[in-house]
Amino acid sequence: MPPKAKVSKERILQAAMALVRKKGSGALTAKALAATLSCSTQPIFWHYGNMEVLKKDVFREALAVFGEYLRRKTPDVSPYMSVGLNYIRFAAEEKELFCMLFMSDFGQTDLFGARVEMEYILSVIEESGDIRGEDAQTVYRDMWLFSHGIAAMTATGTANFSDEEVRTMLGDVYRGLVKNLESKKK
Repeated sequence: MPPKAKVSKERILQAAMALVRKKGSGALTAKALAATLSCSTQPIFWHYGNMEVLKKDVFREALAVFGEYLRRKTPDVSPYMSVGLNYIRFAAEEKELFCMLFMSDFGQTDLFGARVEMEYILSVIEESGDIRGEDAQTVYRDMWLFSHGIAAMTATGTANFSDEEVRTMLGDVYRGLVKNLESKKK
């Protein structure tokens, strides 16, 4: 019977997430992770086989953190406004995870094409107003792209907007999109 592993798979994943949060996805190497865990690289490869498998788990874990952020309630705003604000907060508070998910090919996944969290966001759009079907998908797409611009600038430090400025910008663009959709129906 082989000896029991002293470094668990869960501990490796937690340490990998902590390393990425602190130093970015480029810092996630077997050697750096082993140093963080104060062990050799052997437990990492015993549990994961190779770094690509571990990176997939880190990516999935980061997506879960992102999903939790999106679902946070923000007092005094609509649930849909909360989604946009939370997307930008995620970029501000979890800069490295945001960059890994949305500004790199770390997960080798087209997150926009994969429509990450789309079902949840569409349900919020439909609950927040009289927008359904293709119109809701248009609002989803255009608001995501607009919000992503603000979030990317926030994560990289190329812009610093106040919460009030972000609320105003998101609200203005949302109302403009809705007005444009209404005018197309006439």
